[in-house]
Parts: sequence; structure tokens; C-alpha cells
Amino acid sequence: MKLTKKLASLALALLMICALSTNVFAAGEGSITINGVSDGNTYEIYKLLDLESYNTTSGAYSYKVNSAWTGFFATAEALEYVAIDDAGYVTWKATEDDDTVAAFAKLALAWAKDKNILPIQSSKPVGDPPEGTGDMVVTDNGSDGKLGKFSNLELGYYLIDSTMGALCGLTTTNPDASINAKNGSPTIDKQVQEDSTNQWAEKNTADIGQTVNFRVTINVHAGAQNYVLHDEMSEGLTFQSVSKIEHIVPGTGTHPVPAEKYTVKTEDLTDDCTFEVQFSEEFCNELETNDKVIVYYSAMVNHSAIIANDGTPNETWLDYGENHHSTHDTTQTYTFGFDIVKTDSQNKLINGAKFKIYDAATDGNTIAVTKQSDGSYLRDPSHDGDGGDTIIVTNGQIRVVGFDNGTYYLEETEAPDGYNKLTARQKFIIADGNLDAVFNDGIFSTGSGVHVVNKTGSMLPETGGIGTTIFYISGAALALGAVVLLITKKRMGAGE
Repeated sequence: MKLTKKLASLALALLMICALSTNVFAAGEGSITINGVSDGNTYEIYKLLDLESYNTTSGAYSYKVNSAWTGFFATAEALEYVAIDDAGYVTWKATEDDDTVAAFAKLALAWAKDKNILPIQSSKPVGDPPEGTGDMVVTDNGSDGKLGKFSNLELGYYLIDSTMGALCGLTTTNPDASINAKNGSPTIDKQVQEDSTNQWAEKNTADIGQTVNFRVTINVHAGAQNYVLHDEMSEGLTFQSVSKIEHIVPGTGTHPVPAEKYTVKTEDLTDDCTFEVQFSEEFCNELETNDKVIVYYSAMVNHSAIIANDGTPNETWLDYGENHHSTHDTTQTYTFGFDIVKTDSQNKLINGAKFKIYDAATDGNTIAVTKQSDGSYLRDPSHDGDGGDTIIVTNGQIRVVGFDNGTYYLEETEAPDGYNKLTARQKFIIADGNLDAVFNDGIFSTGSGVHVVNKTGSMLPETGGIGTTIFYISGAALALGAVVLLITKKRMGAGE
């Protein structure tokens, strides 16, 4: 009887213990499901902490450092985020906003790479056949995209990384965890500066020989890794330098990026670009969601620039993560040409006129050009001081190229033989297009090109010329007639 009562008491005690511990769990196995995995990316998970037990009702979790990560959690950097008591239990002490958590995850990931700590599980690139190979099984969730699931995991606190370069995040398996992949791709916005207005846009106009300013804005996502900005200049642009880089942090303004946090390379490049800017790991670790990084640089428009048409392109893109690339963004720089057409008043082409170009109707500055091997003339700011070459019209017309939008003036320094020189400079305007001469069946169409007309004067009389000779002949004839008349009268008088 007494034994029966003891067993009953023991059974009641066990029942009470079970009732109290309904939401308390010991270590076991779990899974992590990542919502929104994307094609081409590989996902890896690292176990930072072991989970001894947890209570879902109270939110109490007992973590201890995983043996592979003892060195990491002994660092001062890691201890800025967590506290570890004398018994080895770990608690989070930093703020819990996304950027702070991402910064801790990046710190842990950098440690893993440096110490060659291998992931617990890893996927193959998503989308590669067969789908879902590796440790992660991928399924299609319809309009919500693809799911990637890691299973048979020891309970713990995990770091999830992707080759996208944006960290997926940190999560606890209790026993099954589901997180959204933070795979937002960084984007870029490229612009060029129009010198006449100082405005930034997707296109500009310029002279050949002019320096053109560019800027690229990198729109940052959390988990920035391995940022390398590439710029490919076409044949008509000559790279000069990166002038400055700015880091814009919402709420705190614009901060210059020190030169030691990036490297500009023009040699030993990873592809066919003209130059690249490699950002340091230290700088990438400073970047947070919605930050912006602006890179300013310049190039000179050279003699290979495309004249009008589609302009001279400049293309930029960003590499990030492990072999990921942003979309490419391109600007266009336009420069223009014009034909000087020289005719008489009957629209007949004439040769031999000589010209200089100025920026004002009177006085002003000479706009220098140099003659090319094909006979045309090219804008050449390097000779603005000495005036450059004189433009000589051959075959009734001559081509001049490499000019920005603007108002210009032609001064005729020498007229063709027999023609009157212009008494004033002739104005012409370039406005987003070439001034091409047009000929129809060999006949010049007035209103095309820059049309300059020379006129001739009539020949004036000269001493000893026909102008006075005719008077001499007429006078002699009259005198001879008078003599003949006089002789005739005398003979008639003698006959009477």
C-alpha cells in the first residue's frame, strides 16, 4: 500500500514536470529553408553556436560557442556584438537592426575565409542541372520564386552566405528555420557632365581635345563583398584619372573615401576594361543598405571620337560577390563636323579661299584646327594659343570636324583670285548635329553646310586701253574728215 502511494506520487510528479516542460526542447536535428534563392548562386551555411536547449514560450535559448569558432568569439571585434559568461553561454548585446546583424555576419564570414573554416553544408549553383544538387534541395514555389532547403542539421545558430555577395543572414534552427534571402543586387547609375550647363545626364557634347567628367553611383545593399568597378572606354576617349570617391550615408551626409580604401588599376586587369577601381574589404564592411558610393573620373575626347551618329560610348559595370556582375550602364559623348562650301553668286564651286574660325563676331579667340592626312581639318585645342592651321578650301568644299555645340564665326583671310574678300565674319551654329553639304546630281543644295559666297567686280578702264583708244580713233577720223572737206571746197572755188 505504501509502495503504491509512492508510485502514485512519483507518477504525479513526473506528470507535473512534463506539463511544465512542454515548450522546452533539448538538442536534436532541424532544417533551414531559404526563400527566394536565385539562379547562378551557391549557398553555404556555417554553424557558429551550438543550441543546447530552448523554450519557445519564454524565448529563452541556451547557446555555446561551436568548437570550430572558439578563436573568432575570443576576438575583441566579435565581443562587440555578443557577451559570453563564465559558463560559456552566449547572449547578443548589440542592437538588432538589419545592418548591425549584417555587419556581424560579414565579420564572421571574413574569419571563416581567413581561417579556412569549411561550411557545414553547401549547395551547387542554383539552376544548374540537375536542380537541387549538393546539400540544398531546391523547389519551385510558384509566384514566390524558388525555395532552398538544408536538412539534417544539428540545432544551433547559423550563418548563411551566398555567392551573390549579399548575406542571407543569421538564424537559429528550433528545429526548423525559414529566412528570406537578402539577395538584393547592387546597381549602378552612370552619368556624364555637360560643360555648358554643368548638369549630369546620360549624354553630353564636347570638342575633340576637351576633358569630359564622368561619375558612377553605386547603390549599396547589405552584405557588400568584393566590389570592383569596371569602366571600358571606346577608342575615342582617353582615360585621365579618378579624381575622388564619395561615400554617402543616409542621415550623416557625404564622406570622402580615403585613397587607402581603394585601388585604381590600368594594368593587369581582369577583363578588357580600360581601368577598374577595387574597393578594400575594410571599406566594403563599412557599407550598409541604402548607402551610395560615387566615383568621379575624367577622360579626354581624342581624334578617334565618332562624329555625330551614335556618339562616343563609355560603358561601366560593377563586379561583386563571387563572379557576379551588375547590369552595364553607358553614356554617349557627341562631337560634330561641318562642311565649308565656297561658291560664286551663281553657286559655282570655287577654290582657294582661306579661313580662320573665331568665337565672336569681332575680336574674340581663334579656334584652332590642324590639317589631317585626308585633307580635312580637326579641332585642336592644343594650338588655340598660336591659332593652328589656316583652313584652305579645295574642290569647292572642305571638311572640319570635332566641334562642340555652339555659335562660331568664319573669317575669310584670303579670297580666291579675282573675287572680293568678305568684309565681315560669317556666323554659323552647331546644334546637336553635323552641318553637311548636300549635292544632288553634282549640284550643290543651298542651305546645307556652311555656305560662303564670293562675288567678282567688273573690269575698270585703264590708261592706254580700249577705253581711251576709241576716243583717239574717233578724234583722228573727225580731223581727217575736216581736212578732206576743206580741200574740196578750195578746188571748187578755183574752178569758178
